[in-house]
Amino acid sequence: MGEIKKHYLFGEEDEKNLVSLKGVFLPHADQFAADFYDFLRGFPEAASFFPTAESVERRKSTIQQWLLRLFQGNYDSRYFLELQRIGQIHVKRGAPIHWVTASMNFKRQYLLDVLYKEIRDPDEFRRLTRSLNKILDINLDVLTSSYHEEEMKRIFITRHMDSVLISFAERFTYGLNIILVLALIGISLSVVGLFITEIYRLSMDSFETGILSALGTLLIIWIMIELMSTEIKYLKGEKFHIEVFVSVALVAFIRELLIASIVHESLVKLGVFLGAVLVLGVVYYLISRIRT
Repeated sequence: MGEIKKHYLFGEEDEKNLVSLKGVFLPHADQFAADFYDFLRGFPEAASFFPTAESVERRKSTIQQWLLRLFQGNYDSRYFLELQRIGQIHVKRGAPIHWVTASMNFKRQYLLDVLYKEIRDPDEFRRLTRSLNKILDINLDVLTSSYHEEEMKRIFITRHMDSVLISFAERFTYGLNIILVLALIGISLSVVGLFITEIYRLSMDSFETGILSALGTLLIIWIMIELMSTEIKYLKGEKFHIEVFVSVALVAFIRELLIASIVHESLVKLGVFLGAVLVLGVVYYLISRIRT
């Protein structure tokens, strides 16, 4: 509280000025509480905060106590803690911060109007007004700081949760990439076995058919090499390159074209495969030009 008072240039003279105002505002306490509640009823959400007559009376009593403490002259740590408690209650009950600032504006105008009617000397009015504005600004500062602290807590919790979630997602993704590499290794070994089998069968089958089939399997091995190489580079932190997958698709269609020529597929099907090879070739060329 000492630091806050120093920032607002709030000194002993201000304390004395506020104590002298207690007698001025005490007779207006009841009317002040009634008018303040009428002001609050203008907010659309006010009905949910004051559902019964008892809650209204409690609110009036609370406002009267706040007014009396405003001029009691003892602005120490206990006063600061009490303001903090009030601010935390507002936050807990879900009162918008707009209510706090708008309410303080109403209180300020109300008290200044009373002061203007009661104090006739212009110099004394200005002196008392400065002290009154200082304590009201201090009240508003402490009350709104409760909202700031609550917001910082939410941000901290959210950031912490986000950090944990992102860390888990990164590790999970890395694990999936490891599984993908292992799967590619397994499939590659199977394709190599298939290639060896097809080479062995070259002596028993038609040489032309066997060599084209083996060539198609060899292209699959090339596809596996490219996928493995890309995945390993990605795990090492390199960027993802889309042209690898275009080239894989291109090779896959070339293999299908070779097989179709072996089994003598229809010209329409061969034309589709040729068209796919042409389109993928153009796409691969364009991507390569963009990268370079």
